[in-house]
Amino acid sequence: MPPIVNTRYGQLQGQTKDDLHVFRGIPFAAPPVGELRFRAPRPPEPWDGVREANEPGPGSMQTFIQGLELLGAWEMPVDEDCLSLNIWTPGLDDAHRPVMFWIHGGGFSGGSGATPIYDGQHLARRGDVVVVTINYRLGALGYLYNQALTDGDDPQTGNYGMRDQVAALQWVRDHISEFGGDPNNVTIFGESAGGMSVGVLMGAAEAKGLFHRAIPQSGAGHHSLPTDVAEEVCRRYCAVLEVSPEDAGALRSIPAQDMLDAQNALMADPETSALTGRFLMAFSPVVEGGFLETLPIEAVRNGRSKDVDLLCGTIEDEWTLLAALQGVNEMDEASARGALAVTAGDADVANRLYDHYRDARASRGDGSDPLTVYDSVMTDYVFRIPSDRLLDAHSGLDGSGKTYAYMFNQQSPAMDGRLRAPHAIDIPFVWGTGDQMRPFIGDEPQTDQLSGFAMDAWISFARSGNPTTNALPGWPQYRADQRYTMVLGPDVKTVREDREVEREIWSTDLLE
Repeated sequence: MPPIVNTRYGQLQGQTKDDLHVFRGIPFAAPPVGELRFRAPRPPEPWDGVREANEPGPGSMQTFIQGLELLGAWEMPVDEDCLSLNIWTPGLDDAHRPVMFWIHGGGFSGGSGATPIYDGQHLARRGDVVVVTINYRLGALGYLYNQALTDGDDPQTGNYGMRDQVAALQWVRDHISEFGGDPNNVTIFGESAGGMSVGVLMGAAEAKGLFHRAIPQSGAGHHSLPTDVAEEVCRRYCAVLEVSPEDAGALRSIPAQDMLDAQNALMADPETSALTGRFLMAFSPVVEGGFLETLPIEAVRNGRSKDVDLLCGTIEDEWTLLAALQGVNEMDEASARGALAVTAGDADVANRLYDHYRDARASRGDGSDPLTVYDSVMTDYVFRIPSDRLLDAHSGLDGSGKTYAYMFNQQSPAMDGRLRAPHAIDIPFVWGTGDQMRPFIGDEPQTDQLSGFAMDAWISFARSGNPTTNALPGWPQYRADQRYTMVLGPDVKTVREDREVEREIWSTDLLE
């Protein structure tokens, strides 16, 4: 007999497969359409009878990017009505299992919690945990900053996608016990923009108390827009739409596909890249003084999330994949320096970075050609240094939260090995979905062994706040003066120093 669960909004009927109950497409908020577009999420409308929860809901409005098939992505249904979540649970009982709450990546403009590589059955079975994946608003519909969209009910603008994540966490707090989970032991984890979302939630007052542990994978607390940049993005976006930024009614009535088309046009404009530069993404969380009072890393430094356990890390060569997906497979020195100048917003800073990394890599006998230098600088700027700074900030707090660090250096065979250890290679290892990504991760016995190590560490952390396992014993806590980091790859080991020469140039407030 199919499992049925009571919620405050109505009954839900899921499916049972072997020893696991699965519920998909559960609405955690009202459809953010019409007058609810560009507003904080509202509770869903109750329903009569039993609602089937057997199919995942559509993803947020987005355009599928060719090349992502390598990462197990698929061209999914999308709709503005997208606020749903999915649950995998070993039992509908009072076992109070740890809850693992996943926030997908995709640059705040793509992705879905229903992507097959986020199939929660493997984690749920292996660890006797409850796994939740969510959708949230993306792109302009999720992050447009425009004071004309505020009113008495919504005094703040922007960060709609982040507020969706909070609404999903509130739904979990109120209902997960009916699915066998413990609302007092929730771990948020996510990768890339999902990892950045974890960092934002660590710095957001509205999210306080909704989670107890955090795993930002390739994401931290730095990459949020200031209001002046967000305002200029809005002005340019509205110009593409040919609508006044002051016309809130028009912005709420334009067809969603037209909103997406304008977003794509804006993001493809080189002037947008020049504008956003070091902030990377035109539509992303905004430090607007409400939901985000300050940059998330500053909120953490000031004590926010001091009682939250943290497991944070990156991958050795993050940017190689992102460069390849943008068609950047070779560079000369001039183009590498120029590309870094766009990110840094300062040619002198870009040249300092380029020279420092080239010389550091060459002195070790590592590759120091222009593309490798560019990839290395971008890996550290976007991912490693923000993660280090989050680890430093959190480990120095006077709170109960423990701090642990990791680094993946698993090599990808894709593109003839050119990617080395790339962005996103951690996903199939953590989720146990490597069979869906063999061209990306390889099919050596070592890959399956490493996946078991990673799954068990993540599960152990979700259960107790400590990632130590029988296979990874004695995982020491991270400290700013003792950067203990677990390396996950062909040679699993603990290190205290890694590429220290490169790190030296970031010891100042460079690009802070």
